[in-house]
Amino acid sequence: MSVLGLGEALLRLSAPGRQRLEHAAHLEAHVGGAELNALIAAAAFGAPSAWVTRLADNPLGRRIAAHAALHGVDAIVDWDEESRAPLYFVEHGAAPRPSEVLYDRDATAMRDLGAGTFDWGELVAGRTAVLASGITCALGRGPAAAARALLDAARDAGARTAFDVNHRERLWSWEEAVPVLRGVLERVDVLAAGAHDLERILGGSGEPRQLARRAIDAFGHELVVLRDTITTAPGRVEVTVTTVTAEDERVSPVYEAEVVDAFGAGDASLGALLAALLAGEDLGAAVDQAAWACAFQHTTPGDAWLGRPADVRQRDQAARRVLR
Repeated sequence: MSVLGLGEALLRLSAPGRQRLEHAAHLEAHVGGAELNALIAAAAFGAPSAWVTRLADNPLGRRIAAHAALHGVDAIVDWDEESRAPLYFVEHGAAPRPSEVLYDRDATAMRDLGAGTFDWGELVAGRTAVLASGITCALGRGPAAAARALLDAARDAGARTAFDVNHRERLWSWEEAVPVLRGVLERVDVLAAGAHDLERILGGSGEPRQLARRAIDAFGHELVVLRDTITTAPGRVEVTVTTVTAEDERVSPVYEAEVVDAFGAGDASLGALLAALLAGEDLGAAVDQAAWACAFQHTTPGDAWLGRPADVRQRDQAARRVLR
């Protein structure tokens, strides 16, 4: 089994602790990108993963590629000497002050991605699953066309297709996003989305699981994944993951976490779920693993999965004891 994902990753520059950006004397550097984050988690949970992207051919671009390799993800890169590396700046909040994110991702290599940039059929050959997201579609017509081409090639090759809506208001409005996303979703087997995403795409309100079934009826998804993260106290969250199919639904146990850094938690959840599905686990086990991974990711700094193999083994042993 193996997963191939398409997406842009950025250098993340964070003000230490809870400092305001304008007062930070130095910035902490991480690498973050929704699709790459999910692939890193999938690899950690046993699904070999590869990442397709375009990067600036400069030290910052090579820093991003090295990050993928460090975490066991094979980077397939179309290098661009003329572009710049994408950046984003993070200011961690503290109640009642929210966290702030500032993007600096214009004129980056991924903006020039197109449907013909890669031989998608060659890339998906032998893959079990393919992953894309709405973030790539938000980068422009070329990247959106590339995402559709990748998903089409995956369908032709018999690979399972996964897509995370991951709408970012700082990248595009819902008015811009909805027609593009509707054109993508008919190619998607496993859809990760929030209730708000589904309301916008489907054009109506409703209970989350009802909306998921409407999406299945409208686009033919095999599975819709809903994640719910609730703040229970300052610095603490509870996480559940629900999967909905045409015939059934599964809800994970509730996992509580202390929040060190919330970035990448949803991506870790999706990667862990995909790894479980590709390993042949049933949906109950898959949502359990996905919810635990989401909670765990809240407890570590940075966007990427930092769980050790021992953490995963201990979690698996605890889960088997519960099942007995």
